[in-house]
Amino acid sequence: MALTCCVKDCSNGAYWLKKWKLQLCNVCGCLHGDKLCTCEPPFRLFTFPTKKKNPETRERWKQVVGRQDGNKLWSPPKDSRVCSKHFVDSQPTSENPLPTLQMGYDGAEKRVISSDCAEAAGGPRPFEDPEMETLSNEPESMPWIFTILTVLVCSFMFVQKQNDKIVQLKAEVQMLRQKVAKLKNTLYAEVILKTDEDVVFFTGLQSKSVFNKLHSFIAPYVNRRWTGVVSMVRNVRIFKNKSRFGPERKMTSKSEFLMTFMKLRLRLLNKDLAKRFDISETLCSRIFFAWLRASCAVLKSLIYMPGEESLIASKPERFRKLPDLHSIIDCTEIFIETPKDLYLQSATWSDYKHHNTLKVLIACTPNSSINFVSKAYLGRVSDKALTLDCGYLDQLPVNCMLMADKGFNTTTVPQDTSHCTCPLESEDIHRCQVPVLKRQSGLRTTEF
Repeated sequence: MALTCCVKDCSNGAYWLKKWKLQLCNVCGCLHGDKLCTCEPPFRLFTFPTKKKNPETRERWKQVVGRQDGNKLWSPPKDSRVCSKHFVDSQPTSENPLPTLQMGYDGAEKRVISSDCAEAAGGPRPFEDPEMETLSNEPESMPWIFTILTVLVCSFMFVQKQNDKIVQLKAEVQMLRQKVAKLKNTLYAEVILKTDEDVVFFTGLQSKSVFNKLHSFIAPYVNRRWTGVVSMVRNVRIFKNKSRFGPERKMTSKSEFLMTFMKLRLRLLNKDLAKRFDISETLCSRIFFAWLRASCAVLKSLIYMPGEESLIASKPERFRKLPDLHSIIDCTEIFIETPKDLYLQSATWSDYKHHNTLKVLIACTPNSSINFVSKAYLGRVSDKALTLDCGYLDQLPVNCMLMADKGFNTTTVPQDTSHCTCPLESEDIHRCQVPVLKRQSGLRTTEF
């Protein structure tokens, strides 16, 4: 418990007395706290009169100290003291029982005199004084208009603070959205394709300018997603925005085009591409098939059957000795994952590649221009059966010549082994027996 003087602006207390006792006395040559020291302390602390023994003097002390406790007169706690500096005789005496010196306010002596006069007259003690009035128990009433104004001002200030917070949060949200948009629109194509050598490695195209031109030619036809509803009456799709279908894209158009080429060129898996471009595997698959369909729709017009005059005019010198040569055919095989179905495992197995494959017939003109690409067949089908079934021979003119390698079994057709070629006349091939074909699980298979 810290014993301190309760008078206003007075800092005397037991702490300073203890500190003084530990100091060396200049007169006696000992510490002030020793019994041999006869020096007087700088001040002394006096307790308030008690309520039981001297309640009137206690109340007079409280009035003279002049402290308030809200609306009531201040009541001193147990550790409150009054130091000797506030008494005329340096202590309470019968002549000067009240503290009057350095009370922290003016008019302390007048208050003591009025208190003494009231006590001599036998009247009540003057608890109210022009210098220090005790507050009444009943609080003063405030007009209702001030109450309403106070509530309105407080409400306005609260709303203003909330608006400031909202503005700050909106700014943070906008900044975060810009960061997210920047991350989504990362120019992977610009980062990966820096030189023409990178373009050749990742896409197989000759230069970066060819890549950009091909992208600008195919990009307008890519609409991979759509938002809207399907009308139950007309069974048509109603798009919200005809200029742009689907939600906002997470990748740029060039990045999607590059990812498609990387899958075709490098045979990368969807999981690998998803990790590289920071997207999901599902989205990677959707992007790939969307660009694949668009590329097919745009570039399939470049595969056409030229006329005889065009073939003769563009035929290279090495093929001039074969005037009836129309095109060169061959089958290529594409590796696929091993199917779970046992029948499909057998039907797609290729003894030549020793792997599960799909087989496609490709024909090109003598000037190396591709003029036909068949649908994909299961890898077990023979080259001859695929050629007879794909419908390519129906598009050839009569009495033309084809060149093929030894993989085509043409024992039923006259062969000419000159120039290391295998010419097949279309009329003779039409007379060959075509194997029976059927569909199973969405794939074309052949029964042997």
